[in-house]
Amino acid sequence: MQWKPAARRPIVGAAILLFAAFLAPGAMAADGGFSDTSIGFRYGPDFSEPAVVNADGSSAQIGKRIVNLTHVDGSASGGNLLVVDALFSNDDDPDNDGNDGAREVYLIYRHSFASNALFGRHFAFGPVRDTDIVAGFDLNTKDTDYAPRKRMFVLGPQFQIAVPKGFFAISLLAEREYDHNGIVGRAENFDTTWAVESAWMAPFSTGAVPTQFEGYLNFYGPKGRNDFGDPTRTETLFHPRLMFDLGSLAGHKDRFYAGVGYEFWYNKFGADHELTQGAIEHTWLVEAACHF
Repeated sequence: MQWKPAARRPIVGAAILLFAAFLAPGAMAADGGFSDTSIGFRYGPDFSEPAVVNADGSSAQIGKRIVNLTHVDGSASGGNLLVVDALFSNDDDPDNDGNDGAREVYLIYRHSFASNALFGRHFAFGPVRDTDIVAGFDLNTKDTDYAPRKRMFVLGPQFQIAVPKGFFAISLLAEREYDHNGIVGRAENFDTTWAVESAWMAPFSTGAVPTQFEGYLNFYGPKGRNDFGDPTRTETLFHPRLMFDLGSLAGHKDRFYAGVGYEFWYNKFGADHELTQGAIEHTWLVEAACHF
């Protein structure tokens, strides 16, 4: 049986991207602490969802508006990250009544434990300047026939790579996911698997406007069979973007960013693209964020 649409894994890398940015050298205030809250917006016209297809059986190209709230804080002992995405699809990704586009809420929480606080020393070697331990979870709900209720837990080390400017971070994680399949009317209990999440930010200037080339490249291992009996596959999620500090033009540096991004997702949610239409996604996005 073809794989049906499941819980959307949100822009997890974006969360790790912001988290890593604040944990980078020089990000902490003189007292060792920091705090930042932002509201953001993204729009892309060509999202895909596994098994969401047009009348001719081809993959539906779905427009999505995404409103985001992000809070991050930290100190020398570690940090906290909270991300809440509200996702609004157009009619090509219908809700369970078929009268409107689907709506989804996705929450991410991560806590980092600084190695120096845990073990009294920094773990640095080769190009790695420090190592943290990251633990957290994802939760979601979406009003489709699938009725996902994703519960995903992660744990593992995050390596901060020494770079001249900006940052580069790689996390090696153990992941366990639970979900709900409304099509067959029962819970899904996936196998524990591995994940690699990497994120980077490289600052430079475009004339008078400070600019950041940032993004993430993530891999998620196979997690067993879904409730339709199909084997899951390794996912690849790639999302680079250019963000411009437009607030600096009005004397408010680091307050308002806008830019363009691109998202490529291979075997989305672990669905085998050879069996399921919509399991390969590629879309351009406009993105913006206001920091408080």
